Amino acid sequence: MQKLNDEKILGALLAAGSVRKAAKIADVSEATIRNRLNDEAFRTQYEKAKAAVLSEACDAISARLTLAVDTLCEVLDSTETAATVRVSAADSLLRHGLRYIEAANILTRLDALEAAQNADKF
Repeated sequence: MQKLNDEKILGALLAAGSVRKAAKIADVSEATIRNRLNDEAFRTQYEKAKAAVLSEACDAISARLTLAVDTLCEVLDSTETAATVRVSAADSLLRHGLRYIEAANILTRLDALEAAQNADKF
């Protein structure tokens, strides 16, 4: 019975995003959900499930990035598009491009720090 309840609670947590809403969906008390979240095995299962959902969402977004950039570039390049719309497309490309570059730089630096730390261990 516990396994069935855990699956119900897990599904509700993933769908609802909050303990309060999940409790209503799973038809259990908030205390029950909080108790389950305090259990290490359940918490691990929940974290793995959240990671899987996030990974799937990231994959879906990644698959559409090129189309999104191409669309912005088409708007930016079109002389028939209003200037304000073209400026908005340019601004969007610049802002998101800079964020991407910053994130990539941070990840590169983090990888280098981790490699240096691992090299120190040996």
